[in-house]
Amino acid sequence: MLKIRMSSPRLQAQTTRPASRVVIIGGGYTGAIIAKLLVERGLRDIEEVTVFEPREQLGCGLAYDVENIDVRLNVAAHRMRAIPGSPAAFLDWLQTSGTLTVDPEAVTPEGIFARRSDFGRFMQEQLAPHLDSGAIRHLRQTVRSVDRQNEHWRVTDSSGTAISADILIIATGHPPLSRPPVIDNLDPLTASRIADVFAPNVFDGIGKSDPILIVGSGLTALDALSRLDALGHNGEITLLSRSGLMPRPHAGGGFSPFGDFRSAELTSARKLLAKVRATIADAETQGIPWQSVFDALRQHAQEIWQGLPMPERQKFLRRLRRWYDVHRYRMPPQAALTLEKGLNMGRVTVERGELVSITRDGKDLLAWIETRNSGSELRCRRILLATGPEFRDYADHQRFLLGMHRDGFIQSAPLGLGLSCDTGGRALSIAGTPNATLFVAGPPARPAFGELTGVPEIANQAARMVDQIIGCCARETRTIIVSPSV
Repeated sequence: MLKIRMSSPRLQAQTTRPASRVVIIGGGYTGAIIAKLLVERGLRDIEEVTVFEPREQLGCGLAYDVENIDVRLNVAAHRMRAIPGSPAAFLDWLQTSGTLTVDPEAVTPEGIFARRSDFGRFMQEQLAPHLDSGAIRHLRQTVRSVDRQNEHWRVTDSSGTAISADILIIATGHPPLSRPPVIDNLDPLTASRIADVFAPNVFDGIGKSDPILIVGSGLTALDALSRLDALGHNGEITLLSRSGLMPRPHAGGGFSPFGDFRSAELTSARKLLAKVRATIADAETQGIPWQSVFDALRQHAQEIWQGLPMPERQKFLRRLRRWYDVHRYRMPPQAALTLEKGLNMGRVTVERGELVSITRDGKDLLAWIETRNSGSELRCRRILLATGPEFRDYADHQRFLLGMHRDGFIQSAPLGLGLSCDTGGRALSIAGTPNATLFVAGPPARPAFGELTGVPEIANQAARMVDQIIGCCARETRTIIVSPSV
């Protein structure tokens, strides 16, 4: 690989350097916080910030654009460090906006666990001044295609309108939920009884006593359980997953993170597991809950991931990923109470197995569940899909991503976590070279970071990326990377 450093003709002292135009595809939390930081930090270097987001509001995305007021954040407000430079911004907003007055249930012994929709409102208020001034332009369109034209990115939306950009940022968030293969071959009438929990009006028409099968046992499944409880549902609910594991509860007491995971010796999944177990044992002798150990682990999770060789990353994903997820992504206390109540009453059960067939029997569905040693038949009225997002072959999920993959600009990462990029967020082409004008932000960038789902981690990546982009725009020299032909 050959690197050539050269003066930029447009940055000569005799001329005024033109500012850069940035396009962000995706206006959920990731795209919104990047847009906000760009206009606030790049006053001289950024001319225009355009965000493509078909939803009415920026900053909400799928996670926080919810009408159900009973669905809550799984992180306490004081840990939602959403605004770089203002770590307490969300907590302060909750306390000054009157939100806690109308939502007293948000306050728990474990902290303030606000409604997801309230975090969406908070982000809308953060963006409002920049949208009103025109500093951020929100286009309510989906992107149809992206290509290169005259050394610029050309982004064409679903209406056929095209705009140019010097910098392009892919912030498309989580892909659709994974679907059990058995669902793909069902007849339309049977399939109409099965829906993603994120689908519009998905809870409409569910009878209060209808038995429900929820496929999945993570936070999304608990959101569905909370919604059914708020609607007065009193029928039987079965949570089904391959592992049977569920998110763990939060700990009260305000403990600080415990443990040091900065060691360079954590170069294998086995060593990492041993270190976590030893640290938890040490914490227990001091009366410190295991949750504090995982809070410390989270602070260094990206460094650990980047220090693991590829085979060890594969081993972690295959053997430890689900175990890590249920301890790392813990359930809000309100959901924990709903789950505990349902389990104690015998109304909620958790099954470990795989959904292998679905047939219709009058008004009911018969779901065959295959377990490790046997199988069983479950009768229900509706099936709700609450599985995790399908990150494998990420470039296949949207038309414009497919086109960019075909043209060699991006590639799906081999471990099935998103799009290939470097630790600066620069997208890697099919040839493996980073593109200085094309970035991947938020969850799709997980291959380079491992831990990039929570708001604090995304906020940190956004801040570093914005500073890098502004630095490149202001630089008086450019580095051109020439990949040798094979």
